[in-house]
Amino acid sequence: MNHAVITGGKGLREREQNDYYATPEVATKLFLEYHDLSHFNTFLEPACGEGHLVKVLVEHFPHAEIRATDLIDRGFGKGGVNFLTEDFEQVEVVITNPPFKLAKEFVEKALTVANKQVVMFAKLQFLETEARAKLFKDTPLKYVYVHSKRVSPMRNGEPLDEQGKPWSSVMCFAWFVWDLTYAGEPMIKFLTTEDTQ
Repeated sequence: MNHAVITGGKGLREREQNDYYATPEVATKLFLEYHDLSHFNTFLEPACGEGHLVKVLVEHFPHAEIRATDLIDRGFGKGGVNFLTEDFEQVEVVITNPPFKLAKEFVEKALTVANKQVVMFAKLQFLETEARAKLFKDTPLKYVYVHSKRVSPMRNGEPLDEQGKPWSSVMCFAWFVWDLTYAGEPMIKFLTTEDTQ
């Protein structure tokens, strides 16, 4: 059963104010070529936006239960849900592209909701700062999958910029994977389009 139901929507200005940069479909598909999530049955995407990431999950795992929520109602999933303050039922996997300014808090909360893995799409610079260094030391971070070719999150969920061109980014992005059964050091892997694992 898929719980990513469609509801109402909000305007562009509010989306910008709430740090809305959607995950490119190509980024999620490439990640799933390298990292196997097919043996899990329950997923939560707590910052689902307009469903860019969830739609890829549904395509890959049609029989899984995929719950989609967001603080802002953007016409996909259940809006008005604050991931950081509300209670959630346990799922096997929490996977999301969190607001970068709240990424650390999203990881900490996700580790209390997921019982198998937590997956975050974030800037590679998420590795920086002493506070996050402590987070990585104290939590079971297993993989950092770095995009070898830069991907560009879509501002306000739009595929093209104001000039009608695809978005470009000077930032590097990666998928951070926590495995709640893991006790070793984090490993870096590189996502390329030339080969798959």
